[in-house]
Amino acid sequence: MKKFKLSIFWLVCLVICIVVAVIYGWIDYRFKDVQVSGVIKNLEDGQLLLYGEHDGKVDTIQLDKEGSFVCHFSEKEIPGVYVLCIPQTSTTVFLYLRAGARVRVSYDALQSDLTPVITGNVTVESEIIRKINEEFLEMELEQVAQKTFSEYSREIYDRYDGVVKLLDKVKNRKFVAMVLKELKARRDYCLYYYRVAYKLCISLESDVQEEAFWEFARNLDLNNIENAKSDLLSLVIAWDMQTAKIERSAINCLCELKRRVSNQEVLNYMSEQYMVSALCNETSSDELTMVYDFFVQLCDDCDILCKVEKEYEAVKRALTRFAPGKEMIDLEMFDRDGNSVRLADVKGDLVYVDIWASWCGSCCYEMAFLEKLVERYKDSLHLEVVSLSIDKNEKAWLARAPEDRPGWKQYQATELSQRILEEEYHITAIPRFMLLDRNGKIIDAHAPRPSDDIIHQLIHRFLTSRAMVQGNFSLVLDNTY
Repeated sequence: MKKFKLSIFWLVCLVICIVVAVIYGWIDYRFKDVQVSGVIKNLEDGQLLLYGEHDGKVDTIQLDKEGSFVCHFSEKEIPGVYVLCIPQTSTTVFLYLRAGARVRVSYDALQSDLTPVITGNVTVESEIIRKINEEFLEMELEQVAQKTFSEYSREIYDRYDGVVKLLDKVKNRKFVAMVLKELKARRDYCLYYYRVAYKLCISLESDVQEEAFWEFARNLDLNNIENAKSDLLSLVIAWDMQTAKIERSAINCLCELKRRVSNQEVLNYMSEQYMVSALCNETSSDELTMVYDFFVQLCDDCDILCKVEKEYEAVKRALTRFAPGKEMIDLEMFDRDGNSVRLADVKGDLVYVDIWASWCGSCCYEMAFLEKLVERYKDSLHLEVVSLSIDKNEKAWLARAPEDRPGWKQYQATELSQRILEEEYHITAIPRFMLLDRNGKIIDAHAPRPSDDIIHQLIHRFLTSRAMVQGNFSLVLDNTY
């Protein structure tokens, strides 16, 4: 009987220890999945996006008729920071998700000035992540440049200390350690941003005069992976290159990286970033090959190498298909009324194609400039502007798409056309703008954005060129830029 009582005693002690450990974050709920749910009222398109910062994965969430949603994650997809985006109202909700997390989000789209309400067992952690992103946004350049570095650094350190104090409420030591590393990197990024403000607002040819800044800059650890992930390292390299009057090309950035960094983890991460940038910018085939060969020398991570190799081969094939003078694959589209239209049906001596989506913030930003461009050339019978949405949700597209008007039509790409754009032409980043001639042949597969003044120069040249009359714009392409 005494032995039995002792067994009960130790069992009770074990249970108490487990409960205490869970409360204080010593034990994770690794055996549990994650649930994110909520109600978003008055959302016309009924569409949310959930972005994982740790893996870059984007999931689309569709609300039901009542505006409710529920989604689950397995333990393999966590922990990490996620961003729930409400494209219609340009609202972002920061969430920290760990094993066993339960989160509920409440929001009314008609009250977009109010902050979404978050409840659940990770509300404190999520609030801290939101606070970090709020406090360490890039400030207006002019505001920063008006201050001395000493004044500016005191302000940044006050923000830093404010977030650190919030961590006292968190019992999960792993989360605290993760946040402190990221917080220091974000702080130092903002401090170095002072140099950017000085050069862009005061003097591009000179540099910061205060010794306090250079003392800070000299002590930066360029071999710290957190400084690489916060973009601090790329900022340092970029502005040191500008001061030294070195062209900021991918190959030159890789050379600087090799010269200044010895930590292999940092080399792997940064070389991938520069390589991906080169792939997105789609430079000439020969230049891209040179960048890729250098990248392979710097990176020794097999997973990264395999992933980049696939992207590289795909872009090389796309560059061949996108070469000036090549005929664009005829794409099927739907107009606002659901009628099938072919890209070849769009008639114009010059066709400016905008590939976009309602959930893309940069795309929506360009719409205002595109509208001005359309207005400027509204009396031209030679220019056609086409906005081609890759939205899968028709309601989301229609809610964001401007009204049709002369010289500017709105279409939604079919599922097959979307696959062609992604797989054949390797368009993986939007917005994307293209210039086509009257025969559907490619002039520029990576045309300037409407926010870039050079697009007006291009259009003017093409529309006034003899080559336009001949239907052969490629003759003047080389002399345009």
